[in-house]
Amino acid sequence: MSKPILFVTAYFVDSVETRLNQDFALRRKKSGDRFTPEELISAADGADAMLVTPADRLDAAFFRRVAPSVKIIATHSVGYDHIDLKAAAAQKIAVAYIPGISTDAVADITLLRLLAHRGERMRPYK
Repeated sequence: MSKPILFVTAYFVDSVETRLNQDFALRRKKSGDRFTPEELISAADGADAMLVTPADRLDAAFFRRVAPSVKIIATHSVGYDHIDLKAAAAQKIAVAYIPGISTDAVADITLLRLLAHRGERMRPYK
């Protein structure tokens, strides 16, 4: 049985890359460069799924042209504002994201900043 084709727009940590290579036939740019909107359409042709990042804007125009083979798009982000959900739904493409992934980290950093300043006036984070 052949592996499903996953179109990936970025590179990830080794453990994720190992799992991706184990479970999917990957399609991506070897250089790691970002995809243009036209390249996104072309690379998605024949893919079963896509794994994107917030840098990849998937608007209504994308969904009007994306290959019917694409059944799910997962974004490596907490939000999904870079994906037109209505357009995805119209094409019957599921969208997955990772809500709450950074909640603990944000809380930790906030607490550490408060403790570090010990009553000093807090400066804006840069």
